[in-house]
Amino acid sequence: MKFDTNNYLSWYIPRVMSGDDAINLHSSGVPMVLPSELDIDDMVGNPFETTTRLERELAAWLGIEPGEIVFTPGATGGTLLALLTLAEPDGNIVVEKPIYEPMLRQAAALGEIRRIERRFEDRWRLPLEDARRLIDDKTSVVMITEPHNPSSILSPRDDIEKLASLAAEHGAILLVNEVYGQFCEAPSCHGLAKNVVVVSSLSKLTGAYWARVGWLSSSKDLSARFRTAHWNMGIPAAPAAQAGLAFMKDIDRFRDRAIGLSASGLKEVREMIANTPSLSWHEPDAAGFACIKLPAEIDDLELVKRLHENHGVLVIPGGCFETPGTVRLSWIQTGDRLSEGLAKFIKAM
Repeated sequence: MKFDTNNYLSWYIPRVMSGDDAINLHSSGVPMVLPSELDIDDMVGNPFETTTRLERELAAWLGIEPGEIVFTPGATGGTLLALLTLAEPDGNIVVEKPIYEPMLRQAAALGEIRRIERRFEDRWRLPLEDARRLIDDKTSVVMITEPHNPSSILSPRDDIEKLASLAAEHGAILLVNEVYGQFCEAPSCHGLAKNVVVVSSLSKLTGAYWARVGWLSSSKDLSARFRTAHWNMGIPAAPAAQAGLAFMKDIDRFRDRAIGLSASGLKEVREMIANTPSLSWHEPDAAGFACIKLPAEIDDLELVKRLHENHGVLVIPGGCFETPGTVRLSWIQTGDRLSEGLAKFIKAM
């Protein structure tokens, strides 16, 4: 698997950048907040002081110890940092399927990849029997997303505990991406077991996409390893930390906004599914997007192409998320165009 390949983002970014005012049924995070909308303090002291201050504020907000968190360049940068720290050159990495493609590409560059597959028919439940079969003494990391992306389904906490235990039996780390975790009241996986590492960010929750404010949270011992490893990637970016501190000044308002946007369109999407017998889904537990299963005769890539080119609506084909025959539909940024977008989706289908 090539590191210089990303099928999803190669498909997605040109369409988002086209400037054609398509109805937004694609964005999985809240609208962007610009730097001019924030009260960003002047940097005081050296970069380490700024990033340390952000880590302390993030830790207080998350309810964890300051020594259990490491600031990273977004969640994607945090995932890479964790993998570079933990992956063994002759080992394997167990990765759930489907998953956000950059996570898979990063892992594939560092070791043999083994896949545990969540299935629509099982309400995207973690396949613990597959995990038991695939995790062995050469497994360094097991990677999952919670809530799951692209379904926005939360796993039973007991299942995550069992997966962490399976990994621990072989000396492996369970790396849990919780980028969408703050969109709901479910507790974080942080502290669930000594071998659990959480990666997250403020991007989806606050609209801080340009700032790259991410973190890894784990035990103090693992966090110390991540901090030293981060030095090999360069000094943490103080401007990003400054932006993060500005968001943290009003973080509860940002979170309330995100939860409101996530919940606002759910009723309309639920009604569309109920009124269209050929569609099926599992109603999401968290963020304002869902994986919707199409009729068997419909090609998701062709449908989405037609929907965008002929009807001015952009949605993510499931084929970009290893789930052909589905679409990932989001309503977080659609606003008052949601009814129009859903009607055009049905028409194109």
